[in-house]
Amino acid sequence: MSHEICHLGPGEELMDWATFTHLHSVIELESRGRQKPRRARPARAPRPKPRRRPVRPPVVDIEDLCARALARDPAPPMAPPPEARPSPSAAAALEAEIAGCPSLDAVARLGVHLARSYASAAALFLVHRGAISGVASDGIESRETGVLLSTDVPCLFTKTATNGEPFRGAPPGTALDMRILGVLGREHVQEIALLPVTLRGRVVNILYADNGPQALGDAPAAALATVCTHLSRAYERLILERKLLLG
Repeated sequence: MSHEICHLGPGEELMDWATFTHLHSVIELESRGRQKPRRARPARAPRPKPRRRPVRPPVVDIEDLCARALARDPAPPMAPPPEARPSPSAAAALEAEIAGCPSLDAVARLGVHLARSYASAAALFLVHRGAISGVASDGIESRETGVLLSTDVPCLFTKTATNGEPFRGAPPGTALDMRILGVLGREHVQEIALLPVTLRGRVVNILYADNGPQALGDAPAAALATVCTHLSRAYERLILERKLLLG
């Protein structure tokens, strides 16, 4: 038997198909036997997702922020708004309206509006059955309804109500008077006026007026007294008209 390596002849194979298949099967089985069997790994529980901490907004000092903004871009000073006072022609029209007004309530409201022609703020108080109460106002944000006091309590308002004495001057320093001005929001004014509105010798209203941080002045004070005269005449007319209506 020759062990010499030589070329195969035409149509000659090194091994037949059956021998090749058997040899491959043996080699594959031997290779599987040498491999160690894989152990099944236990299933791992899914890791919980980390919770996201809520993002807290940074603490902002509003006052500091505004101060820095104003320092970068200072705003021009704002001019005070013009006061909504009736003009002289409107005041004359109001006097005519009061002269022909059909109700007491309308007379009171038109009266304080007319008083605003000569002052920064005006309010009208009713004096009735030993009490003083607010009726109408203009320029003081309708705070007069918070005023209710007895005429027996000594103060500047009750003095005008009981004696009919007008007052004009700096706000008094008494506790009750300052409390009333505080309710009206007028505790820091320079000068006030309290004027009686009389009907047949009896005080029925008190007209309050001030000019804010400025003095009232003689001419406006005289005009405010004329407003009280218009109110008194209107009340007298309404009483007479009611008597005629009732017969």
